[in-house]
Amino acid sequence: MLLPMRRLPTAPSLPSVYPHISPAPPSLVLRRRHGRGSLSRRTSAASVVCCSGSLPVANPVTVEDTEISAEWSGDAIRRRFLDFYAARGHKILPSSSLVPDDPTVFLTIAGMLQFKPIFLGKEPRRVPCATTSQKCIRTNDIENVGRTSRHQTFFEMLGNFSFGDYFKKDAIKWAWELTTKEYGLLPERLWISVFEDDDEAFSIWRDVVGVPEERIKRLGEDDNFWTSGATGPCGPCSEMYYDFHPERGSSTADLADDSRFIEFYNLVFMQYNKKDDGSLEPLKQKNIDTGMGLERMARILQNVPNNYETDLIFPIIKKAASMALVSYSTADDTMKTNLKIIGDHMRAVVYLISDGVIPSNIGRGYVVRRLIRRVVRTGRLVGMRGDGPENSESAFLPSLAEAVISLSSEIDPDVGSRRKSIIGELQREELRFVQTLGRGEKLLDELLDEALVSAGDNGDNPCLSGEDVFLLYDTYGFPVEITAEIAGERGVTVDMKGFDIEMENQRKQSQAAHNVVKLSVGNENEIVKSIPDTEFLGYDSLSATAVVKGLLIDGNPVEHVSEGSDVEILLDRTPFYAESGGQVGDNGFLYVYEEEGGKQNTVIEIKDVQKSLGNIFVHKGTIKQGSVDVGKKIDAAVDGKLRQGAKAHHTATHLLQSALKSVIGSETSQAGSLVAFDRLRFDFSFHRPLSEKELLEIESLVNQWISNATHLETNVMALQDAKNAGATAMFGEKYGEQVRVVEVPGVSMELCGGTHVSNTAEIRGFKVISEQGIASGIRRIEAVAGDAFVEYVCSRDNYMRHLCSTLKVKAEDVNSRVETVLEELRTARNEVSSLRNKIAVLKAATLASKAATIEPHNVRILVENMGDVDADGLKSAAEHLIGTLQDPAAVILGSSPGDGKVSLVAAFTPGVVKMGVQAGKFVGGIAKHCGGGGGGKPNFAQAGGRQPENLPEALEKARAEIVASISSKSS
Repeated sequence: MLLPMRRLPTAPSLPSVYPHISPAPPSLVLRRRHGRGSLSRRTSAASVVCCSGSLPVANPVTVEDTEISAEWSGDAIRRRFLDFYAARGHKILPSSSLVPDDPTVFLTIAGMLQFKPIFLGKEPRRVPCATTSQKCIRTNDIENVGRTSRHQTFFEMLGNFSFGDYFKKDAIKWAWELTTKEYGLLPERLWISVFEDDDEAFSIWRDVVGVPEERIKRLGEDDNFWTSGATGPCGPCSEMYYDFHPERGSSTADLADDSRFIEFYNLVFMQYNKKDDGSLEPLKQKNIDTGMGLERMARILQNVPNNYETDLIFPIIKKAASMALVSYSTADDTMKTNLKIIGDHMRAVVYLISDGVIPSNIGRGYVVRRLIRRVVRTGRLVGMRGDGPENSESAFLPSLAEAVISLSSEIDPDVGSRRKSIIGELQREELRFVQTLGRGEKLLDELLDEALVSAGDNGDNPCLSGEDVFLLYDTYGFPVEITAEIAGERGVTVDMKGFDIEMENQRKQSQAAHNVVKLSVGNENEIVKSIPDTEFLGYDSLSATAVVKGLLIDGNPVEHVSEGSDVEILLDRTPFYAESGGQVGDNGFLYVYEEEGGKQNTVIEIKDVQKSLGNIFVHKGTIKQGSVDVGKKIDAAVDGKLRQGAKAHHTATHLLQSALKSVIGSETSQAGSLVAFDRLRFDFSFHRPLSEKELLEIESLVNQWISNATHLETNVMALQDAKNAGATAMFGEKYGEQVRVVEVPGVSMELCGGTHVSNTAEIRGFKVISEQGIASGIRRIEAVAGDAFVEYVCSRDNYMRHLCSTLKVKAEDVNSRVETVLEELRTARNEVSSLRNKIAVLKAATLASKAATIEPHNVRILVENMGDVDADGLKSAAEHLIGTLQDPAAVILGSSPGDGKVSLVAAFTPGVVKMGVQAGKFVGGIAKHCGGGGGGKPNFAQAGGRQPENLPEALEKARAEIVASISSKSS
């Protein structure tokens, strides 16, 4: 009997934070192909996954065989989840970035991350409960991607969260209702796990919901107790599992059996705080944190065998298959695994790049680079080259990215608007990596040669070490399969056990570094309970009267601090700006006066101000005079000159970003910034250095806007209204529902909490100091504005005056005069070098008579120390001698040209080379005695070192070794 679908009351329309989610489409039509014809029939939603009739769950079909109903599309499943909880009072909030606003977390790995400050009590809750669909990245199980049915690097986590509102009973009841009524899953296919000691959850599932006791499993701490770390909020959790094979019965059921069960919904009951001693104390505010894997639920509802064959991923796989000229449905398991890896990783890299993570060799950028390289090498393994056979040498990632972007509108609508920059970044990275692969092939050839030679010398079977295989795989992106295949053709085996050990070490390091969300409850939480947020007055005033609400020394609260001590001061209100949005914290002074007579008796110099514990300003300084107590009234005064410098540089930063977009293209995006009192630094995504012409154009634009003397406009508005108006978000900033918008009319509009000039004319001028690359795809501009601009121009003018005086020319003639001087210097150096070479040759001519003869083939050998002759002279001398001596001959020369350097050269005639003695290998070994190395061709090679005191001994060894080598070859 089919389970009827229960329709919920009409949910309120989605709030403006999710404007891209449209109403769910109505009907369900399932079409399954049979041979050349097709069968189309209407069926209830439940029949797709809940019956054992036409489409048995135990034998699911692939996406290529079935057209997924719009009613059970991934977008519809996401929409139903959000609507369901919105109808129950939850505020729908947007997904946060994959780059978390949290220094303890590498990438966003869970839906709860954006709510961490609320769970910790560091920020007040804005709503009692919320629901989200959060983009997530996890790379700790990257080797399982494509090989299991459920592991992914990029996925969406649907979640509902309660911040001290509802708790266990409602969370369980709604999870069951959502699953069985809204999604229509048969109750008898659902299993539950609870923490072994959580009798309350067990009772709710059994007695309130009605789940039979035999389908509720009690599991231990490793499986069903959620902790964020050694200390902090924690609690038991309860998980929901779907049973693909109920016919196997319940007596031997094991929820860890992936072939039968899939866990799709996890409910965390955050009810304890774990203390330093490991004990648990109840939290005053109990919270709910849940996560449902969208791809896992789509797998169940769409009746496909794995997460990859859902409509959330399969269109990307299908595109990859077509570019590889294969059919997914007829492909073997290896081919399918490779195509799944491509589909999964492409989603991850597109969304990471969209969120501002650019491929590089460090940090998050390395994650992107590693995933891109896995796609490229896997794609090439399955035969992908460019956009197809007619364009086989170009990049193929852009075409795959187009497939990802086409699916992104309801996941993250910003991805489409960033299409050009995403495509460009992927194309550049792929083409760079193809060159790297070429170097990997060359290295593989060298490693195979070494393995064969080593095996021949030792009488062993040739084998490529696990370390070498891993080097090729991890550094050069060389597929293990190709390494093994090429090695086999050369008769070399591969140490796969050693490779697996290296892979496991990397996996452990990755998991330890990237898959932990740290929460803590300690002194900070105790302080925040008693101290309200700091009221910031600095937009309108540089001075204010305030009350000391807290004093900290080394992070510990105290009541009194005396003269000479470094202290952190918490005030109820302040004119000091706390570092955020790239702008540094203000400097200045705090003063305490005697209550009678108003005499100043305490002076505290403030050198930095930071935001901490939510929105509490921490004034860091030193007590220069007197003492201070909690509760004292103080006068706060900001250093106005420094603040003006920060204001000028901050507004100039906004103008610079607009100028960059105007000159090099709107696809560039900010990747970091620093607004200091004396300079600004702006990092941005771009694939090449800026030309001198572009930098001059950027400077000219900014200075033109400055000279326009435009009044800035500042408004506070709703976040979505600001985005709709076209405001740009500043990198690294976290925004609430109400935001501050700073606008230079007609030029720039940004969300910004920083301090700014009131009119662009206050900036006075703008000058770029430098432009350079700091990482792959990331450029940095440093510039000055305001007083710093004037000081910079004046100092450069002084330098020019001094240079003109020294060269005795006018400023406009400096360039040509410097070029003339440099040319004269180059000519003189060339003449000196030529003379030195001639002297070296003359010295060498006198040495030819010292050559010894080695019998029986009359090989002439000369090994000499040439004193202080430089490397070029040594080379000329060796060339002269080898031309003078008759073949066969060997010349080895050394010198100490100064500065702690050693130069060596070896020159052999063809007759010596034919004996098997090679100059490159020989001179490299001798150089090691002098703390150096080198090499070259069989007939001529150079080397160097840093231990000239060892040169005489090294040349004696060279003499002995060359004689021994030639004697053995001659015999």
